[in-house]
Amino acid sequence: INTTISLPVEPLKEGEEKQKNKKKAKKLKARMNSRAKEYESLMEAKNAVSDSPFKAKLQRLAKDLFKHLQMQDSGLLANNKVSALDRTLGEISRILEKENTADQIAFRAAGGLTALEHVLQAVTSPTNLNAISRVPFKSLCNTVNAYGLTCSNCTENCTYILFSNKITFLMDLLMHQLTVNVPDDHNATSGRSANKQVFEGLTTGLLRITAMIFRCLISSFPDGNNYSTALKIIQEVKSKSSQVEAFNSRVQDLISYVVNIGLIDKLCCCFLSVQGPIDENPKIATFLQNATAVLHGICQLCFAVNGRSWNIFDNTRQDPTGLTAVLQSTDLVGVLHMLYCVLFHGTISDPNTASPKDSYAENTIQVAIQSLRFFNSFAVLDLPAFQSIVGAEGLSLAFRHITSSLLWYCSQHTCERLLHEVIICVGYFTVNNTDNQIIVQSGRHPTVLQKLCQLPFQYFSDPRLIKVLFPSLIAACYNNSQNKIILEQEMSCVLLATFIQDFAQSSGQMDNQLSHQREKFFNSQDYLELSNRFPRQSWEEARQFFLKK
Repeated sequence: INTTISLPVEPLKEGEEKQKNKKKAKKLKARMNSRAKEYESLMEAKNAVSDSPFKAKLQRLAKDLFKHLQMQDSGLLANNKVSALDRTLGEISRILEKENTADQIAFRAAGGLTALEHVLQAVTSPTNLNAISRVPFKSLCNTVNAYGLTCSNCTENCTYILFSNKITFLMDLLMHQLTVNVPDDHNATSGRSANKQVFEGLTTGLLRITAMIFRCLISSFPDGNNYSTALKIIQEVKSKSSQVEAFNSRVQDLISYVVNIGLIDKLCCCFLSVQGPIDENPKIATFLQNATAVLHGICQLCFAVNGRSWNIFDNTRQDPTGLTAVLQSTDLVGVLHMLYCVLFHGTISDPNTASPKDSYAENTIQVAIQSLRFFNSFAVLDLPAFQSIVGAEGLSLAFRHITSSLLWYCSQHTCERLLHEVIICVGYFTVNNTDNQIIVQSGRHPTVLQKLCQLPFQYFSDPRLIKVLFPSLIAACYNNSQNKIILEQEMSCVLLATFIQDFAQSSGQMDNQLSHQREKFFNSQDYLELSNRFPRQSWEEARQFFLKK
């Protein structure tokens, strides 16, 4: 029996809960739709101007998409229509592949997104879930691909998708795909079974678009000082503060909607159905990469709009969206469990059978990077919740196994992106948490803590890399004399004390620029700052702790 998955609530309550959430989702959607109507009418008044040389051609192609689907009956598309549809999609994709913003905006202004939605509607149109869609699967995948190219690195289109509420169409479609492939029963196997078809291109493509949109929204996150692209698009709102508010409330509604339609629970079932290594299985790997990227993005967005102070150690947390609660009730959406199964041949219920492999396929490493990014973004969103989930009995061993194995992997192969996410994650796991500090120094030698102390010399000499490693060492050893002794076998604690002192001196001038910190938090590596990894009020005590002989 798997010890780490909380037992399902008795079905009756579960059913009532579901009904309540459905109602809430319906209300949210209605509100989002009425706001979208206002927005659309304002947008029509301000024609999107685009200097794309392909403007006329893209207008024609968007019209063609509608034409291919106009039919007398609702039966399957005839073969000649299918090949015409694929040709049109191919032409659109070839233009948009260049990621030229003017082309992307021209296609959207020509009604391109609506046309693509029109094709994708075929997915949900069959009255019973198993009926065959009238548009062939391959054409649907091509459509999703073209949709992705329309918003790839295009902040204008991504913001438009949020404000015009086209985003809920994508969420509903994604939910439909997951519902078809993930059974909804509450028997003992629940969480074990997902139809392998869920890992095919369509669901993965929708996840990729969602992750892309979230990433764009985060990078264009408006605040009072930063006149971002997002704000150019919400010009109908006059004052800056109300622009930020408009953006925040849309994103909050979106996150609540995702939570209430049950999308997170469905993803959890998908993660839990992965029961072993995926090196040989690129389709599953791509699905997992995109699904974890979506979770990472939604945590970052939630942190951005929840309007609390930008101090992740500030304990006044409220999360009206319900995201934190669902991430907690699903043990981080089953991602830690999945990562364990992907990296080891054993299962989480019998850690002794687990054996690390000598090496992992590139796609497995990408899954590990995205999963750790998600953990780190959740730690920033709600540190106590993160620490208690991962510190719980079954999962803490799995976490130790995973971090230990990945640190070992990084010592054999250079993979800086992975290594840094692991180091940061260990820091969040241990900061101000005695129980978790014990976990990183227990187990087989070299322990996680020892491995961190044995990183290559540059991590102790190059300022860029010191900034990654030292805050985690401080978090893992502060106020823990046993961990400090282990640390001292490998390095001098004076180095950590000096590091804190340098930071304290240079950040004195930073204090009054908190709002400035907010945009930096997302747009750069600034989550590496010491104040985002170890609470400022403990700096001085920590400095003295590491100086004490």
